[in-house]
Amino acid sequence: MQEKCLRIIKGKEGCCQVHFSKNEPVFSGHFPRLPVVPGVLLLQLLIELGSRAWGVERETMVLKELNNVRFRQQVQPGDVIELEVRVFESSLIKGWGIKEGRVVLEAEFYLQEGENEPENSSYLDN
Repeated sequence: MQEKCLRIIKGKEGCCQVHFSKNEPVFSGHFPRLPVVPGVLLLQLLIELGSRAWGVERETMVLKELNNVRFRQQVQPGDVIELEVRVFESSLIKGWGIKEGRVVLEAEFYLQEGENEPENSSYLDN
């Protein structure tokens, strides 16, 4: 998986492009005959982008609430999607994924600062 952050405007918005190569280990088990990117992975990438756009270090962020999640089309090996988020007052973040000009994922979520750092590293590390 290759990621490229296109823009981050702290407190306002963020945009990132993600390419899922055909050799990703996740595709061997999800699903062998019809490989697709797991929805939870797409959401994780969107939430991490939202954390960056909100302007707080991701190690201190915790997902507080996740609403209105819609998976509109499958993301498969070889696909390139553009993830976009917008930050609103009261820590609301709206995000979506676009593939070939069509929305394939959308979600609204709230983040809050947490006390513990996560054990795993970010998928969007530079």
